Amino acid sequence: MRIFFKIILFPFSLILTIFVAVFMFLVERVAVLLNILSGILFFGALTQYIQYFFGWPYGTAGDSGALVAAICATAFAFILSPYGLPTVAVWVLAKLETLNDAIKSI
Repeated sequence: MRIFFKIILFPFSLILTIFVAVFMFLVERVAVLLNILSGILFFGALTQYIQYFFGWPYGTAGDSGALVAAICATAFAFILSPYGLPTVAVWVLAKLETLNDAIKSI
């Protein structure tokens, strides 16, 4: 009976192995690009904070639009940072790898 389940589950295990390997490769490459984008967004948020608190360069200190833009840019920078989307993607891939190992151990 165990051999029957191994024969039935082999295609799923093969597809899952290929899927995890390909997407782990892609996540590693995309994480670098997201990290660069996160840095750009952070510096953009920093300029918005400077504009809100000091009014530089336009002399409009206290502009609520600048504060909202700064808070949104900071949130997006965190989501794109290595602690945001890449971590979630690696966690999902680790769960899929665990499922693959469970299928292989049958």
